Amino acid sequence: MSMAAVTALNASSIDEVFVAGKASGQIRAAYVSQNNEVNQDTYGTSLGGILKYETADWNGLKLGAAAYVSQKVGFATGDDAKTNPDLFDEAGKSYAYLGEAYIDYSAGEVSLRVGRQLIDTPFADTDEIRMHPNTFEAAIATYKGVEATTLVAGYVKRWAGYDSGDEKSTFKKLDGIEGESNGAAVIGVMNESIENLGVQGWYYDADKIAGLYYVDATYEIFFDDETGLELSAQWARFNEKSGSGMDGSVYGVRAIANAGMLTVGAAYNRGSNDEGKTPPIGFGGGPYMTSMEEWTIEGMEDVKAYQFSAELDMASAGLDGVRLTALYGNFKSTPADTKVEEYDLIASFEISETVSGDVSYAAIDDCNSNADGGADAGYSRFLARLSYNF
Repeated sequence: MSMAAVTALNASSIDEVFVAGKASGQIRAAYVSQNNEVNQDTYGTSLGGILKYETADWNGLKLGAAAYVSQKVGFATGDDAKTNPDLFDEAGKSYAYLGEAYIDYSAGEVSLRVGRQLIDTPFADTDEIRMHPNTFEAAIATYKGVEATTLVAGYVKRWAGYDSGDEKSTFKKLDGIEGESNGAAVIGVMNESIENLGVQGWYYDADKIAGLYYVDATYEIFFDDETGLELSAQWARFNEKSGSGMDGSVYGVRAIANAGMLTVGAAYNRGSNDEGKTPPIGFGGGPYMTSMEEWTIEGMEDVKAYQFSAELDMASAGLDGVRLTALYGNFKSTPADTKVEEYDLIASFEISETVSGDVSYAAIDDCNSNADGGADAGYSRFLARLSYNF
């Protein structure tokens, strides 16, 4: 075959890759309101979502890109002081940005993705709790050639999204302070070789922030088709870098019991830190077993935290796809004389394979009125979301 014919064949193949590619996305409407103990009460409504395109496979290669949009709805001129920032940019306005843009390569048991992408690890994760998930500029390699084991290694440079700071639509350094951290190397292993037991271990070398070690294990016990018990334990260690203040260790335990439509759980976290040092949550929602809708152990010295939860799966009552959840969390730091309680009520529903939604209410009680740098951190937050996936 001549060189011209080969070139024409390759061009034709590449054209087919784009033609056979897949468009997908999500349309989401969201409303949030927050009543603060100290500051102005705020609210916001947004209509937006994600529009994504990924090419078909070509010799193991795929390209993907996704636009993330949040359009402010229903505010009159002069209402900026009442704008809740959770759904908008740092100026309280609509935003649009390229949340994903990556090259993906797969060969056998090895895959590599480079660029803006979704990541789900204990200390770097999507944490999709408002309009969009967190996304990361990273190179992540995955290997599944060992039975029941997944190996992950990579480097994370920058991130964007709700947890990254007020500038949600701007990719920024991992600690949220431009020019400080150069990124984080990530290594992880997950194993399920023992029946009903899952274990994982991770290390993050976050430049100028901390070295983070993390392990957890979950064991499931099934008594019958509708009754079971899940037992989990976790441990994390942080070695401070460059005076970041993130140092110490955390351990946690959790038990979740299921009987028919009812699931109940209890969890406990305990932190140990030197004076003035606290545990980080990482880059996202964090892995802690006591984390609530709003509050976590992040930033609390020598913290003691516990959580109780109950969930009803309403399918047995004829409401398929409907779940009702109630949680109580208690967080206490003796050195700082702070105590925070949170009460959460959540209703989630799946109307069909493409339509889903959730409604949640969270009430945070700053018992000693000093958890926000000496000020009262108490507030209540209501959130409602409706999503259509295509």
